[in-house]
Amino acid sequence: MFRKESHEIEHNGLIGRRLLNVREAALYLGLEVDTIYKKSRLREVPCVKVGRALRFDVKALERYIEQHTIETID
Repeated sequence: MFRKESHEIEHNGLIGRRLLNVREAALYLGLEVDTIYKKSRLREVPCVKVGRALRFDVKALERYIEQHTIETID
């Protein structure tokens, strides 16, 4: 699955930094790049502007996933 090491992440063999670009965030969330742009524009997905570029904090994306997880009914 994925393993954390200091300031790096490993997800399906992809080693990167704490801040992901749009394509990496799309892969991480299993969404299309256009969807990531739309959700960030609507402020549905947490993002950071670095100059003109959008970056996505892995820890913020993990919190986003946890907050939007639908619990099962037993």
